[in-house]
Amino acid sequence: MAATDMGLNVHPTVIDAHMHILDASWLPEGLRWAWARQAVGRSHPERDPADVFPRVAQGQSDPSGALTIAAFDRAGVAAGLMPVVDWTIVGRPAGEHLPIRDLHARCQSLADVYPGRLFFCAGIDPRHPDAAEILDHAARMGGCRGVKLYPAAGWDLADPAHTWLFERLAELDLPVVVHTSPLGGDPLQTVRSRPAEVASLLARHPTLTVVFAHAGLEAWWAEALDAATGWQRAYLELSLWQRCALTDYPEFRRRLARMRSQLGAHRLLFGSDIIRGEKSDPHGDELLTWIDRVTSLAEPYAGEPPVLSAEELALFLAANAVRVYNLKEHR
Repeated sequence: MAATDMGLNVHPTVIDAHMHILDASWLPEGLRWAWARQAVGRSHPERDPADVFPRVAQGQSDPSGALTIAAFDRAGVAAGLMPVVDWTIVGRPAGEHLPIRDLHARCQSLADVYPGRLFFCAGIDPRHPDAAEILDHAARMGGCRGVKLYPAAGWDLADPAHTWLFERLAELDLPVVVHTSPLGGDPLQTVRSRPAEVASLLARHPTLTVVFAHAGLEAWWAEALDAATGWQRAYLELSLWQRCALTDYPEFRRRLARMRSQLGAHRLLFGSDIIRGEKSDPHGDELLTWIDRVTSLAEPYAGEPPVLSAEELALFLAANAVRVYNLKEHR
């Protein structure tokens, strides 16, 4: 493995292009109830969701960003990008929720506290009656470098009622991050996030820069690669792929070799999707291991040649994110 295993921390510059800083109170109560139902459904006999609800997301709370920045410093991560998810409509059926404008403001506050270290993509659900105002307001924030879309929350990328959104994004020249993983469950409609739907979006709006968040992990990864192929402004972002790298590293290398061959290393973005807290990678161990697995792509393994050159690795780990999200602070 790479030199990070020996504590030397000599990997190239790293930008985590998909991570989150949250507090449990920032999440809609209806969504936290859904996560409680998911949690009890993983064992038999099932418990009452009310028994686990008070603990939902408590271990993934880092509202000041202090744990995250400490982990970044330890792992040698130059900056992180927070794609905000607008769950305020899908999570509204029960209880209170933090309005999406306020969540954007929290992210901008973090960007202000850690200038050049934290950025965000505004979460937009086009069903809000004032969605256009929400978008324009967020786009004026200094830390906002893109827009995150989560159609699995119950809306369609192809709905003509939302055409205005993509036309406005093209005018603003903001990159669009679309969730493309079947992971989700209650209360999400994951089929709306299939990579094939994003391919149709590219065909309708070919001037958009579109990032396939999670690159289809797990069931849709090949579809995500095929859907992105041939589009000059399409990117695969590999947050959560540490799951594959840790369980089957040879398979991870095979998949990355295929992505590099079919799409190009200049279209790959590094990310983790870690939501840090006292019970979620508090010291950055998971992040360090994930970076190590990626940097090792530039080394031979089990008699096979490197998957990426040193130059391609540098693109994947940071340079592509700098270009896509206009992180001029890191040029």
